[in-house]
Amino acid sequence: MNNIKKPPSIILSLDLPIENAVNLVKDLKEVSAKIAALKVSSLQVMEVGIKGVVSELRTFTDLPIIYDHQKGCTDIPAIVERQVNASAEAGVDFLIAVPQGAGPKSLESFVDACRKKSVEPIVLLEMTHEGANEYIKEDTSKKIFEKAIELGVNYFVVPGNKVESIQMYKGWAEETGRDIKFMSPGIGAQGGSAKEAVRAGVDYPIVGRAIYQAEKPIEIVNRMYVECLEGFNGRK
Repeated sequence: MNNIKKPPSIILSLDLPIENAVNLVKDLKEVSAKIAALKVSSLQVMEVGIKGVVSELRTFTDLPIIYDHQKGCTDIPAIVERQVNASAEAGVDFLIAVPQGAGPKSLESFVDACRKKSVEPIVLLEMTHEGANEYIKEDTSKKIFEKAIELGVNYFVVPGNKVESIQMYKGWAEETGRDIKFMSPGIGAQGGSAKEAVRAGVDYPIVGRAIYQAEKPIEIVNRMYVECLEGFNGRK
């Protein structure tokens, strides 16, 4: 189920047309040891379907594939289960849930289905953009975290460009006494620093545009990886 590299390491976000995504993966082959996983999105699935996305990537890489359904798990429990089953049948390794709009029963359905299908569940606690929390209650993230912990979830998505939030979530994780891991978008194009995010508690910075829009993506991966190591070594 879980074959991701030990932290710190980069998750490459492939928010690109599938042909471009595949070409990027091929171009980054020499630095693949510094990449923990590939994150694919609903944009590619709309283009060629989840089976097509996984099949295309598997031709060129054996890195774990995280599917971000954007926003998966935000539906009734029966539909959530079917989302997980379809993703598992396509061959994804990890699946991200965003249960803010659905509640605990849908989250239960998501995690149960992931366990049955040997897919590692990931739960989002907070998004990166301004105004992301305006339609949810102040304690929503805490309730989601507590429920996910109760269900045995070990991976969470937190905003890499909000250091105070990372520190808060890291504190929650430490209180559980478990080996909780955090994955974080918001690095680079949205203002977050890989070094500062990892120092605050992030294990896997999720980086997309800063890499695939660069003239020399390999150099950015190398630089980001060094920042991850510096941040990890700088933890208190």
